[in-house]
Amino acid sequence: MRAPRSLPAALVALVGVVATAAVTVTVLAPPAAAEDVYLRPASGNWTVDGHGWGHGHGLSQYGAQGGASIGKTADQITAFYYPNTTKAVIASTAMRVLLSSDSDSTTEVYPAAGLVATDLASGVKATLPTGYNRWRVVVDSAGLHLQSASDSTTGWTTQPMNGTTTFAGPLRFSGPTFVRLALAGGTSRDYRGALQAVKTSASTLSTIDVLSMEDYLLGVVPRESLSSWQSAALQAQAIAARSYSDFKRDHVAASAQSDICDTTTCQVFGGSAVYAADGSATPLEPQTTSDAIRATAGVVRVDAAGASIFAEFSSSSGGWTADGAKPYLIAQRDDWDGLVPNTVHSWSTTLPVSVLERAFPEVGTLQRMRITGRDGNGDWGGRITTVVLEGTDSQGTATSVATTGTAVKKAFPWPGGQADGLRSIWWQVRPAYDSQLVSRTSDVTLVKAPGTSRATLAALVENTGTTAWPVNGLHLAVATPAGAADPLAGGNTSPGRYVRNRTHPEATSVLPGDQVDFAIVVDAAGVSTGTRTATYRVQLGVGNLLGDAVSWTVTVQSPTFTGRTVASPVVVSTTLSPDGPAALLADGRTVVVPSNGSTVLRLAVSPAGNLTWPVGGASPLRLGTSAPRDRNSTFAGAGWLSSGRPAALAGAGPVDPGENGTFDLRLNGNNAPVGVFRESFEPVWEGQSWTTGAASALTVVRVDTGVSRAAVTDTAPMASVALSNAPTGTGAIVVRLRNVGGEAWTVGQESLQTSAPATMATAAWPSSTRPPALAANASRPGQRSVAPGEVGEWRIPLTGAGKPVGTTSMVLRAVGPTGGYGPSFTLSTKVFAASVAGQLVATSPSVRVPSAGSAVTWFDVRNVGNSAWPVGAALHSLVLATGGSPSRAGSWLSATRPASLSSNVSSPGSQLVQPGQTARFRIVLAGNGRTPRQTSETFGIIWDGFRRIPLSVALAYAVG
Repeated sequence: MRAPRSLPAALVALVGVVATAAVTVTVLAPPAAAEDVYLRPASGNWTVDGHGWGHGHGLSQYGAQGGASIGKTADQITAFYYPNTTKAVIASTAMRVLLSSDSDSTTEVYPAAGLVATDLASGVKATLPTGYNRWRVVVDSAGLHLQSASDSTTGWTTQPMNGTTTFAGPLRFSGPTFVRLALAGGTSRDYRGALQAVKTSASTLSTIDVLSMEDYLLGVVPRESLSSWQSAALQAQAIAARSYSDFKRDHVAASAQSDICDTTTCQVFGGSAVYAADGSATPLEPQTTSDAIRATAGVVRVDAAGASIFAEFSSSSGGWTADGAKPYLIAQRDDWDGLVPNTVHSWSTTLPVSVLERAFPEVGTLQRMRITGRDGNGDWGGRITTVVLEGTDSQGTATSVATTGTAVKKAFPWPGGQADGLRSIWWQVRPAYDSQLVSRTSDVTLVKAPGTSRATLAALVENTGTTAWPVNGLHLAVATPAGAADPLAGGNTSPGRYVRNRTHPEATSVLPGDQVDFAIVVDAAGVSTGTRTATYRVQLGVGNLLGDAVSWTVTVQSPTFTGRTVASPVVVSTTLSPDGPAALLADGRTVVVPSNGSTVLRLAVSPAGNLTWPVGGASPLRLGTSAPRDRNSTFAGAGWLSSGRPAALAGAGPVDPGENGTFDLRLNGNNAPVGVFRESFEPVWEGQSWTTGAASALTVVRVDTGVSRAAVTDTAPMASVALSNAPTGTGAIVVRLRNVGGEAWTVGQESLQTSAPATMATAAWPSSTRPPALAANASRPGQRSVAPGEVGEWRIPLTGAGKPVGTTSMVLRAVGPTGGYGPSFTLSTKVFAASVAGQLVATSPSVRVPSAGSAVTWFDVRNVGNSAWPVGAALHSLVLATGGSPSRAGSWLSATRPASLSSNVSSPGSQLVQPGQTARFRIVLAGNGRTPRQTSETFGIIWDGFRRIPLSVALAYAVG
């Protein structure tokens, strides 16, 4: 849309204010462009469209706000707008600001506590009393004079300082934080720092505000940027303004009385507050801009020599910055400008011929305007550099005036006395036939059959020319290349159908300013896969193409038959009794089906490819059996489309990628035998392809609710067990059965039974034929019952300790109130003779045992037998000397047994040392008051109650 013709009043005071989603820096050499020739219009007025406000050099203030809106920092913003510069920090030294707002021949201030007047030439100063209404400085040929006034009616009195009434100056007012300067019309302003009157002639003087750089910026940034803008944009403005100010100060003439002015000629400075004639105050230092200045204190951009740059800025670049004849003021594309609402990014105005005739009287009667040069950057060839105005003088002689784009802008500026005007030198005269894209539908993706292969591209276009369009013959035609056949529209060269005049629906023509709808039907049929750009422009009949190009990116894809499961299945219905087993177990994939009934599950799936799935009975999207595909399922039957197709896709409407559709899967018991079955299903597009990625694998448990007890194997126990007859010769087996009967099993009650007394039964068995009862629900740990369809777990301890060597067998089977049920398991049990032997691995180095204390020694032994050794139990170290040890400590178990086996060196923390692992025996030795000596002890190993291990270990130590 074209920007409004006027700006909010708050923006008129801006020198220039904003940048895109990502910044693409594009620097182009100006091409050799054809001239634009504009004949004198019959109306006497050209309609002009333009971009940007201001010179376009350096930072765009609206662009800075645009960059900030997408997360760019102040450093990133200023680095973009001022390339080839770096960041630096300068001290806050004084700035001298010429106050153009004080345009009379005096400098007049309000009294305040601590107000001091100082003649800078002589150093004479005085603190001024507060009893007066005003203080001022006036000038004559002799010099400057200080005067006071008691009220607004009694007139002024010259006041001496140190007996002097004439001063060379400058004469300075300072002291308070703010010095209030009286202005014409009864208004006044507060300024930070000091105000000084400087004689400029015998009858004139200037008022200069002298203040620190950072205080100066407090009055600049809110005048140049909107205080409501994002902090990064305000910080960028502060950096630019500080850099610009430091550059101006560095380049001012040595004789100059000021460094900078307070208008748009430099940068706008408004002080700290403004007072109306009635005394009401308006603060001029918003917190947001003050915070931005403090957050960037001292920060400037510097050139390669380390000097602050001439950091020019303007309101809006219009999308391209302009060349400012500095290495850091280059022409580059500015995608940030226009990201946020910006009435000067694009604008329109009316340029009267009479304005140019007044500004260039030598042209006489202007007949035509030739745009002979542009900078080559952006729309229409960019900013205007050179212009030739051609006309006739009063004698009818041809005239020609060569001028510049800047001179034409100055002839009709905005703002600046014009109700409307040229905001920049980047503009063009609107053609008689022209159009502008207002909006268009999004880019499209077409999917070849059976996908969505057709789509409608819609565009809203405005007649931005000066002549009406006839509706008859109005269309969008292929623009790239012009007149080409459009493969997306069946080879049509003008596929864009006129739909309606949205502004005037009943009109038979499209007036300037009207907006119209066009539609293009595109089809992937006959088009190869890939991505292409379809570009069109407005055409009247077979005339030239006109106006903005309207482009879409159209992607043509082959269909992809992929999907995904969305969630676990849910039960829709079941013929299981309401107080019976659950139809779907907690794992979300085990379903219980009665042999004499059915269970219906709802499977939720989603397209993961590029196809929209149709739904309903006629849908080609079916649920098929898989693993392998198209097999006949034993659960097929009532409700199935066929023995390999349980259901068609269901849903409220077509299922787009990312949306959910459902299949209702009926699993029929068919009065078939109980058992556990693996079933898998996945969608198939009939006649096209299986839909991969959306398979649902289920464990189906068919149960017989007509019997109380029935079981099938889930995990069979090991077929054989071998244990030594050592005290540690113990083990266990696990049996898991799935309940496929009609009643639940109770944990702690449901039993297994052996066919004969078990020789390896432990004390935990209730009897020699009954191992411990059901231990746990393996499907839902922690439950105290095992429902039909779930798995129960028995844990059966066995021992060979003290048993005779030999092999026996036993048969295990579940047993209930009415006898045995489920499968039988035959278990071979073997008891073998224990071999207990050790091999010395390492001993402790010789230790010193204090005569009145103790020390620790040790030895490591590898278990080279076939039985595990217990840690901390009946396996002990043993003193081999007759009569015991003279170094017996109080911690010893007995006179000959220092301690139990201490630890498993091979597997720390383990309570058994398995064959092949290494054990450590730790021995505490006591001095027992003996005299110093070198000695040794011999130790062995004994397994109390079982046997001694042949081993002799000598440990040397010193006493004393």
